[in-house]
Amino acid sequence: MADRLTQLQICLDQLIQQFNSTINYVNTSAEPSLLDDDDVNSYSNMAANAPLPQSQQQRQQQKKQQEPQQEIEQPQQQSNPESKSISPPKEKVSFDNVINELCTDLILKSRQIKMLIDSLPGIGVTPNEQMNLINELSDKLQAIEEERIQKIKEKDNLLNLLESMIKEVVNGITETRI
Repeated sequence: MADRLTQLQICLDQLIQQFNSTINYVNTSAEPSLLDDDDVNSYSNMAANAPLPQSQQQRQQQKKQQEPQQEIEQPQQQSNPESKSISPPKEKVSFDNVINELCTDLILKSRQIKMLIDSLPGIGVTPNEQMNLINELSDKLQAIEEERIQKIKEKDNLLNLLESMIKEVVNGITETRI
């Protein structure tokens, strides 16, 4: 598992990617609208009045083609007493659902980043306490390294003892055969 700083960097990269994907989705899927209450010809609202990209023009043409079909279906639904409530178009509901899901993903990722930041050392710890902790860890590491060197020496001694015992057994076997 990666250390906390690497995890934090990965989460930040993922958050940036999610922001980018969300903005791209809104940019390509949302209906153009005025940004503020200024005049329609103001600079801030010119984007809403700009010609539509080809993909959005195709979508609007498809909608217009589907409208006559929906008008045929609506009288049938109006005769049904259960369908008295007016529901928003399916595309609007779908767009809103996707936006809610994307927002939830962004919120969860930002909470994950906050938890990683909170788990980082140094917050609420003075530099002296950090140095003391580093010194303690360094002392523990030196003790473990000395123990490791001692165990290596012990292993080498045991190997030498085993080798000498094997030589004695081999010599004993050869002497009995001669």
